[in-house]
Amino acid sequence: MTDALSVIGGYLSLITLGFLFSWASYWSFRKLSARFQSRKGPPWYQPIADIIKLLGKELFIPKLANKTLYALAPMLALSSILTLTFLISPGITNWIGSTSWDLIVILYLSVLFSITFIISGAVSASPWGKIGASRETALILSVELPFALSLLVPSIAMSRLGILSLSLNDIIANQISGKVLNILPNWFIFRFPFAAVAMFACLLAKSYMKPFGDIPEAEQEIIAGPLTEYGGPLLGIFELARMFRFYVFSAIFVDLYLGGGGSFSFPLNVLVFLAKCFIVVVLMTLIDVINARYRISQASKWYLSTCLSLSLVDVIRALVM
Repeated sequence: MTDALSVIGGYLSLITLGFLFSWASYWSFRKLSARFQSRKGPPWYQPIADIIKLLGKELFIPKLANKTLYALAPMLALSSILTLTFLISPGITNWIGSTSWDLIVILYLSVLFSITFIISGAVSASPWGKIGASRETALILSVELPFALSLLVPSIAMSRLGILSLSLNDIIANQISGKVLNILPNWFIFRFPFAAVAMFACLLAKSYMKPFGDIPEAEQEIIAGPLTEYGGPLLGIFELARMFRFYVFSAIFVDLYLGGGGSFSFPLNVLVFLAKCFIVVVLMTLIDVINARYRISQASKWYLSTCLSLSLVDVIRALVM
């Protein structure tokens, strides 16, 4: 009973933490983007105000849409991203949500999150939705292989040390002690920089940021892509799920390649972890602002050549080091 209460308490506390961080990060993303473009930007409460407004509107489902899948898609998106929020350690080495096969679950749930947008566009009976779904499919097929390889590099490197684990707790613990070149922290970004770059590029696409991530929903070309026919509460659920991506995908990178919360004690380690996540969000925002949107053919070529090569180089290095 005590263990069950601990899990429930941990789940609720981390969902709350993830929500607050995602809210602040989404607002910062919009505010920084606006300032870089000589605009004022929204007030701090705008992201949640938009979601509340959508949730309060009338539920509408297009007549020609597959009503079951149309309504199910946003529920799957939110449930997958919330599960990821709980599974990913907030920078600590004894997180109760962590298991010995974390990386496999993260890989599958992150793919499921993207697949929900394919479902939403395919079943909406909108030509713009179908085009957006086809673009999302092409992007998934391009991104997932280098993402999976760069996700597994830290675990492969640990296996050479006799630590056979896919747990984020173990990966964070492995980065706490020691130095790289007797100067730098023992983070995997310094040991395997090519995989870290590939991972960061893949997370840009998964976070729907330029230069490749917003291809499926290019407003100037296909309205809103897979979500063109969505509105009201269902669109509000999608927007809430998309807001959590700021926490989830930055947290994956920090835990895998930036040492989580380091060797600090609780709660300082969580604060350090959140600071690192925010820095990652700011870097992603800068890249989004300064880049134009590329074509889907360019995205496929880049991820299946450059990113895949970078991740393969460090997979080989992890196997032989």
